Amino acid sequence: MLHRRRRTLWPGLAVVLLILAAVAVPAAAQAPAGADAGDPAFTVSGIDVDVTAANASAARDRAIQEAQRKAWGELYRRLVPGGGTPPSVSDTDLFRLVQGFEIADEKVSATRYVGTYSVRFRPQPVRDMLAGTTATYVEPPTRPLVVLPVSVVDGRPVLWEDRTPWREAWEAREPGGSLVPLVVPYGELDDIAAIGVGEAVAGEPEALAKIAQRYDAAGVVVAKADLPQAGSGPVASMTVELTRYTQAGGRDQQTVTVTADAADRPEDLLNRAVVQTAAALDEAWRRDNTVGTGPQQSLTARVPVSSLGEWLEARRRLDGVSAVQRTDVLSLARDGALVTLHYRGDVGRLREALERRNLSLVEAPAAVAPAAVPARPAVPGQLGSLPALPPAQPAWTLLLGGRSGPVPAPAGFGSPAAGPAGAPGAGIVGTPLPAPGAPGFR
Repeated sequence: MLHRRRRTLWPGLAVVLLILAAVAVPAAAQAPAGADAGDPAFTVSGIDVDVTAANASAARDRAIQEAQRKAWGELYRRLVPGGGTPPSVSDTDLFRLVQGFEIADEKVSATRYVGTYSVRFRPQPVRDMLAGTTATYVEPPTRPLVVLPVSVVDGRPVLWEDRTPWREAWEAREPGGSLVPLVVPYGELDDIAAIGVGEAVAGEPEALAKIAQRYDAAGVVVAKADLPQAGSGPVASMTVELTRYTQAGGRDQQTVTVTADAADRPEDLLNRAVVQTAAALDEAWRRDNTVGTGPQQSLTARVPVSSLGEWLEARRRLDGVSAVQRTDVLSLARDGALVTLHYRGDVGRLREALERRNLSLVEAPAAVAPAAVPARPAVPGQLGSLPALPPAQPAWTLLLGGRSGPVPAPAGFGSPAAGPAGAPGAGIVGTPLPAPGAPGFR
């Protein structure tokens, strides 16, 4: 017979509390800034195992190994376009890939073990393993997205005022079950002060930035759903309007339609809507963040800019390109900059990734550079006060697309005025550049 393992808590509890009280402050002060529970994008949760062995200890050991292998298979299918069968790995390789695990639930008998695990993987060894087994993979986000579940009840949007079933469905979602890590705010006073329902629906940049900063998030997702009126009976389907905002100024909209089953309870439909919404966000991320594998390569390109604003816009867009592993700035001059891009895969795939951020990588720079860099007189404190780039040109030119003349100014986080990353017209105005040696010049 299976039974839950129960551990006695009272013996020694007083001693534990005294120890915690004595070391809590020093331990917090000495904790490294980068210490955390692992990258959420490389964590796989909800792994169920059911193992029988000669005794309970042997069954548990086999269960841990099986959970890690099942989690590796799930992570592989999550990161590789098209999924497929994950490559088999040795026990040594598996040990190198796994950072740790947690047991969400376990039941044991004399010969049987049943448990649910969450397994955390080391990001870089996983990337190295994928580089040797597949041509492309999806680079997961390094930080989560904040989900704001907005319910429309009787025509009125609700975010914090009432605890709606839509919000409860998101709070009940198992973390670590998707490619894109998602965080639902607690609904505390600081959350309410950061963003209101009107600001969430309108996509107010400053409010979005505040709620993202509170949870150290890379962006915000507003998931708006119409809830049926009380007493209206079962519904055949529901629609979720998704708007995803990124710190780089991106704004992506999509609609998810969820169909009800005949046997559905109201909460079943909402739970399915949460799962399908998370899956839609995963697919959107895969579409924009598939990168090549293979040995690291590099190329040097000229970036024609005429102001600090255009240069910052170019860097902002480059920072949003997953295919670019690192950008080295070689020089900055009045007519542009020289950068080295480090990437994996081929140049064609790199070009596609850059184009999704409205950057064009072209050859023959002499034919396009004059049209891309408007002539301006040298003015102290602006780009004109810097020396020009040397006459020798690299083989590539990286152009900011979607503009003719100065780039428009951004209104802030996720601002429609700044435009989606990769949309025509996205960018910022020419801004005076500090003179070399002045504060703020780098």
